[in-house]
Amino acid sequence: MKKIKINLLLAAAVVLGGLSSIYAAPAAPVKDEGSKPAFENLIQLPAAQVELDLPAPVMRAAFPELTADRATPACVPSQALVPGTGFSPKIEDPVRVKAMIELLAKIAVCKPLPYSQDGIINNNKEGLMPQAPKGFYKEYTLIVPGRKTGDAPEPIVIGGKTYMSGAMLSTRGPERLIIGGGKEIYYTMDHYKSSVHLTIVK
Repeated sequence: MKKIKINLLLAAAVVLGGLSSIYAAPAAPVKDEGSKPAFENLIQLPAAQVELDLPAPVMRAAFPELTADRATPACVPSQALVPGTGFSPKIEDPVRVKAMIELLAKIAVCKPLPYSQDGIINNNKEGLMPQAPKGFYKEYTLIVPGRKTGDAPEPIVIGGKTYMSGAMLSTRGPERLIIGGGKEIYYTMDHYKSSVHLTIVK
């Protein structure tokens, strides 16, 4: 835990130091006793809960132990990921289905994606997918139109079973598509607490 705390402090120094010249603005007086608890709460966060949308070089420099085994391998086009009309089991949510189809269409041909975390290795540490060699699984951010930061969890019916999405704690949200071996598709709607194996319906 000490190592994580130190790196979080370093990250704050890197980010604030590197961006201060760009975003310089008059600082309002802040009471020390008011800011200290908030900062202490930040550095006490477990590593799994720390999710910063920073450029990849900054992430690697500030959090080496969090990114060393989560590299972004070169993308390889995959015909197996070319989307169809839907998925099996059926997802009873046309907005999410459309978002998944659009995301898979980009992944299949290696189109650029908005976040530096898109395409990084997922080590399956939660055990949601079958065990596989390191680097087999890659994860991608699923952005659901209409969902915004602060939104509460909502139900998603898949194959007749109701799941709950995670809360929107950031702009990226909790939903991911995890691709195994360039062909297997897993959907986690609650930031790795559960997942559903999906097959493309052509």
